[in-house]
Amino acid sequence: MTWQVAHLGASLGAIRWPYRVIAVESRSRTLTPCGADRLLASGIDLRPYPDGPSALLYLMAEDPGAVLAPTDLIGVNFLRFIRTIVGRSDIPVIIGLTSDEESHQHAFHGLEAGARGLIGLPADPDQLASAIRHLGLTRTESAASLQYGPIFLDPQAHQVRVSGRVVHLSPREFTLVEYLLAEAPRVVSVPEIAAVIGYDEQLDGLVRARKYVEKLRRKLNEARSGQPAVLETVRGLGYRVIDS
Repeated sequence: MTWQVAHLGASLGAIRWPYRVIAVESRSRTLTPCGADRLLASGIDLRPYPDGPSALLYLMAEDPGAVLAPTDLIGVNFLRFIRTIVGRSDIPVIIGLTSDEESHQHAFHGLEAGARGLIGLPADPDQLASAIRHLGLTRTESAASLQYGPIFLDPQAHQVRVSGRVVHLSPREFTLVEYLLAEAPRVVSVPEIAAVIGYDEQLDGLVRARKYVEKLRRKLNEARSGQPAVLETVRGLGYRVIDS
């Protein structure tokens, strides 16, 4: 039984550019090979999540254009996951399926539950970009920029400036800066940061998240040498952008 990428024809209203897509990891680990840089070049900002519950938790905060849900997603029943999203939002769900027959059956029921598309896993960036385009999403003319203190983020140009100087960031770093700016001046917890950048929320993932923030802080501070830091550590709570 062979599945091709499928879609329904109804289009959505205009959404942010680049198109933000929440992608949930699968038990078979078929999602992670997707190239974030190549997707971003196609206008797709892939936001990986380690399991279904964390994706649902941050769904509204992310405000994605679509959700990619593998049939063997982690931490929650596959059909319940789809029904929750379809029942509470207009966000389209793309089902990621593997070659086994059980995955095909889950995919069939997922489409009946309201999912909007199918894609075989593992998917390369071009296939995923094609599946997203087939959803009929329409682009806004521009996305709202974000600024807090000396940090300015332009999502349209995918560019971050600190005190007027461009800081070159990876897609994941850009995602984290965007989230911190959107939440400023609120303190963002380490587990929250781990979920945003696609790490698990166990001890190892939290340690990696802290190291990631420190690396990002150094990059941002290099743009304003000799001036106060732009990211503050709030001991025992997390991190926040400061208006220094």
